[in-house]
Amino acid sequence: MRKIEFSKYNGQGNDFIVIDSVTRSIVLSQIHIKSLCDRHFGIGADGLILVKTSEKADFFMDFYNRDGSKAEMCGNGIRCLAGFIFKKGLSRQHNLSIDTPAGKRIVDMSVNGNILGSIRADMGRPVFSPKEIPVEMERDEAFNYKITIDNRVFNINCLSMGNPHCVIFLGEDENLDTIPIGIWGPLIEKNRIFPHKTNVEFVKPSDANRIEMRVWERGVGETLACGTGACAAGVYALKLGKVKGSQVNVKIPGGNLNVHWLSPSGSVFLEGTIEHVFDGVYYLG
Repeated sequence: MRKIEFSKYNGQGNDFIVIDSVTRSIVLSQIHIKSLCDRHFGIGADGLILVKTSEKADFFMDFYNRDGSKAEMCGNGIRCLAGFIFKKGLSRQHNLSIDTPAGKRIVDMSVNGNILGSIRADMGRPVFSPKEIPVEMERDEAFNYKITIDNRVFNINCLSMGNPHCVIFLGEDENLDTIPIGIWGPLIEKNRIFPHKTNVEFVKPSDANRIEMRVWERGVGETLACGTGACAAGVYALKLGKVKGSQVNVKIPGGNLNVHWLSPSGSVFLEGTIEHVFDGVYYLG
């Protein structure tokens, strides 16, 4: 048996198994990752993160969804990774560069002594080109595009935040709490126009600077939060004039995240707290 030391973190209920692969190289198969993330027979998590060394940045984030599939980016995951690095003493810097399959990201931590406060991540610029998201449609930008799912027409708004997203604004008379996300989510996620599948955000503006959101994550299912999903929803809320200004508070089932998009040609910033839940040891058979 192999002994795997891990930490459990969450950002607004979006939870992760985080493993140090810097001081001792850890290799896990897809089957191992699925077992570790299983909520009944394993530790339980929405995803798993291996913290690795990088020649391009301070560290590398190797991120996996709960089903064992690789993901390019995770907003809450990269914030939890930064907290893990600080808590474990892998670095005492308050500002970290993290390389990912989606490119390098900068994470800033608010620290008081040994106590972590808010963590802010530069999530890069949103990508609206259908070919780069990717989504198969003959348009320059992928918004206000109609698809039919479950005998209903949806206006979808797509972009990449390093991973693909499909943002849907609900009607004024619709209740976000009661929509059949377990039906609509997977049907949209696996729709033929998304060659790499997609994350799906269902959104309702609640005031001039605030939106509410539920998310269906690719390879995971419904989660309590999604950092890149909050960014995607916030960007389209600003882009389509659903909210005002350059900052959006995103209310999700697990809490609140703040999304800042200061310029249409600039980066999106994701800010919020994280929680260190516990440390443990798992024995792989």
